[in-house]
Amino acid sequence: MKIVEFMKNNILLCLGLVMLLVLLFITFFGKFLPGIDAELKVIEYLWVDKIPTIPPFDPSDHFPLGTDRLGRDLLSLIVLGAKETLLIVVSITVVRYLLAIPLAYFAHKRWLGANAVLNWLNGFLSYIPTIIVVILLVTLPPILETEIRPVFVVLIIAAVEIGRVAEMVKVEFNQISTKEFVKGGNAIGVTNVRLLKNYYMPFLYGRVLVSLVGDMGKVMFLLGQLGFIGIFVAQDFVQIDPGAFEFQNTSLSWPMLLLNAFNDIRGPVWIPFYPALAMTYVILTFNILAQGLQKRLG
Repeated sequence: MKIVEFMKNNILLCLGLVMLLVLLFITFFGKFLPGIDAELKVIEYLWVDKIPTIPPFDPSDHFPLGTDRLGRDLLSLIVLGAKETLLIVVSITVVRYLLAIPLAYFAHKRWLGANAVLNWLNGFLSYIPTIIVVILLVTLPPILETEIRPVFVVLIIAAVEIGRVAEMVKVEFNQISTKEFVKGGNAIGVTNVRLLKNYYMPFLYGRVLVSLVGDMGKVMFLLGQLGFIGIFVAQDFVQIDPGAFEFQNTSLSWPMLLLNAFNDIRGPVWIPFYPALAMTYVILTFNILAQGLQKRLG
């Protein structure tokens, strides 16, 4: 009865948890499902009515969602790319908060000019769309050519919105600092590290968790935009013709399936549609879950 009552009182949280469980099942066990090509075989052509036909191939019984332009099964691509996609999303969001919380605490305490840095970040970035800043930074030559490009891309995307998160946490720090127990801790000489760990953070966990989960949806949306315009997370510099080189995507993450979306929507529309649908599912999952958590945690 308590479970039924809980479900009635917080439908959004229950729905978000169910959606998350489905997403995690596909992420970790999807490759074992029947019909999933774990090797992502490239099919150069198929005989259709005794005529050799090159990919992409339409959705059919053999390819439920069709194939990409290399002839790889799109359903298998989406299932196998789920783990990398979620890893990137979670990494960016967690790194953002790991950087933002100390910055917010320093700004709250007005140490090392952190408050001025935070104000500058929020003031400067408020005039420039996030995606523009990301494009400018991830296309710098040293970032383009480094072998650890995915690490830099994660750090850059995490950092561009660190000011927004830090400002939110700083406001919470300012409010908590007015509480009597915090004043008492300061009066008896509690160290700043202990103040942060034992006095501030217990009151911040709920708010930070709700914000972090909601930000995962925002990160997924930003990655989709980057994929649409061809900003690769992982890439190789390869020779395509004598004297001609180009960067080629090496990632299986869903946004990279949107790379040729501008041309695909005039032909094999299923190629961008289903990855976009998968990303929409992720965005909805984290947004619904965040709203449910907010209601639950008050």
